[in-house]
Amino acid sequence: MKILTLSIMIANELKNMIEQENLKEGDKLPSERDLCEKLNVQRLTLRSGLRILLQEGIIVSKQRSGYYVNKPRVEKNVFHLESTSEAIFQQGLKMKMKLLHLSKMELNKYLSAHMRLPLGTKVYELQRLRYVDDEPISLETTYIPIEIVPDLEHYDLQEQALYVILETAYDIHIDHSEQEILVSTADDFAAMSLQVAKGEQLVLQQGLAYDTKNRQIEYTESLMKMERFVYVN
Repeated sequence: MKILTLSIMIANELKNMIEQENLKEGDKLPSERDLCEKLNVQRLTLRSGLRILLQEGIIVSKQRSGYYVNKPRVEKNVFHLESTSEAIFQQGLKMKMKLLHLSKMELNKYLSAHMRLPLGTKVYELQRLRYVDDEPISLETTYIPIEIVPDLEHYDLQEQALYVILETAYDIHIDHSEQEILVSTADDFAAMSLQVAKGEQLVLQQGLAYDTKNRQIEYTESLMKMERFVYVN
């Protein structure tokens, strides 16, 4: 049970204010002085509430300018199996995918270890860029055994969700997955693709998905903008 501290109460008041005043992405919050008067709190207490909203990604702070409503973040449940597409659609956000490339390759030592498949196993390498509200938010590279999904290149991987293709075309149903969430930095390609500075910190999510027959179906590495995702349980 979460203890309802004064900081949390102020944070909740600020959230209510943002909602009631219909503040949108990019809108500026009132000054700290005005917020203190509005909420009848001391500045130190107000800042503790603002800090919670900053940590939750609801607002951003711009030096010498103030606080602004942030872009909506994609909520991903760490204990619930759902695709990123499902999470985005459930939150009513506008999403599209851009197919960067689809090729065939053999597993090297690194991928063999992560997919728990023999070295040299033939797989598809699928790389896509995910957009939300026309902003690139994640660079995703997926590996799928060719033996399990032959002729994958015949399907529209830009317009159709991968899991939908697996279910409808191959009768493959994802049952469970193993996920690891790390912190990485943007190399030249990731920086260009995600429109961030080289070296900027990104979320790296590595996931191995299994079907109902307990076969390794797909291994994905996703580089995601930190400010656009939040993990919940």
